Amino acid sequence: MRSLKILPLVLSLGLALAPQISVAQTVEELEQKATSAEEVKNYEEAANIWRSFIQRDAKNSYAYVKLADVLSSQGKIAETIATYRQALQLTPDSAIYLKLGNFLVEKGQTTEAIAAFRQAIKLKPNSNTYYYYTLASQLMELGNTKEALLVYRQIVKLEPDADSYNILGNLLRKLGQREEAIAAHREALKIDPKSYLAYHYLGEMLEYQEAVAIYRQASKNDSKNEVYYERLGSLSLQRGFVKEAIAAYRQLIKIKPEASKYVELGDVLMTQKKPEEAIALYRQAVATKPTDDYYSKLSQALAQQDKLDEALAICQNVVKTGEGSYETCSNINLPLYKQKGFPAVMAFYQPLANMIPRRKMAELYIKLGTEIFYSESGDDSKQEAEAVFREALKIDPENTDAQSTIKELLTD
Repeated sequence: MRSLKILPLVLSLGLALAPQISVAQTVEELEQKATSAEEVKNYEEAANIWRSFIQRDAKNSYAYVKLADVLSSQGKIAETIATYRQALQLTPDSAIYLKLGNFLVEKGQTTEAIAAFRQAIKLKPNSNTYYYYTLASQLMELGNTKEALLVYRQIVKLEPDADSYNILGNLLRKLGQREEAIAAHREALKIDPKSYLAYHYLGEMLEYQEAVAIYRQASKNDSKNEVYYERLGSLSLQRGFVKEAIAAYRQLIKIKPEASKYVELGDVLMTQKKPEEAIALYRQAVATKPTDDYYSKLSQALAQQDKLDEALAICQNVVKTGEGSYETCSNINLPLYKQKGFPAVMAFYQPLANMIPRRKMAELYIKLGTEIFYSESGDDSKQEAEAVFREALKIDPENTDAQSTIKELLTD
């Protein structure tokens, strides 16, 4: 097989040359010249450099490949494909077939791409698994899952790692071959006891107690395996085992005391009517990572417990720090309205008006108006909602959301 590397570095004096190529130039110099032209998107010049070189050495596959690369950048589809094929006639190399296949994929010629990938693999059957993955993905694109499965089995033989087994197992699951799929994911866990994907797929396929047994077995030798507790908590919630989920999240927080984990457990506790514990966790979350997202959780829980003053103070703090989305404030507007009316809402925001962008302030009122309309009933709620929307329009007269909603209310 002829190498893709060009062996002679000094071009022969006896060959016909295009004007831009001197006899003293080496291949490296020509390539640098072509690359420089490509960098400034002068693809025509780059293509001409390689065409000129081909005039001197018509049997140099590397030059054809480089020319095809430039032609692809010019969007010359037919010419690009033809040039890659010329290179392959000179040097039937797997790397060139891969380039051709990838280009064909890009242009939507899936069947032709599959043929190119098959040729690449035929030339190097025990090569990099990337060749097999590209072939399998295109087979899947055509809906040829059974043949793709054969390719994935070959990948596992060549590269028996956790990722390969998980990909194989997932495809087997989609094809309804449950037992084989489970076996593949179990193999993945043997190789990588922390494989999140293996836990995820096994959790979906196995009965709850079987899945828990796998997680526990995996954590025996590693009591700080956060993957086990994450999956156990998530799976327990999905299957309705709330107490087990809470226990898993508590253990997870000991191992990984992150803001997101505090919030996850807090959310579960809120569903279990344990607001005080949830509030304590939300406080820990904002202490760890003071974002509007997490402050929003805390303010909402406080408002539900009639701790409105503290929730309002948190909104003020978020505004002063310029957090951005103001979800925290959005969550306490309705409780404030229900307790003290819309004038109290406007009075609360008056000192903050210069700190909240006009568009954002209008959005806060629009959401409140929508909540009033849908959470209350009767003409009074409709009038109150309309008043809120009109206030939003005073703040942001061009706000189309407020305009359209008012029209709907008036039509109703």
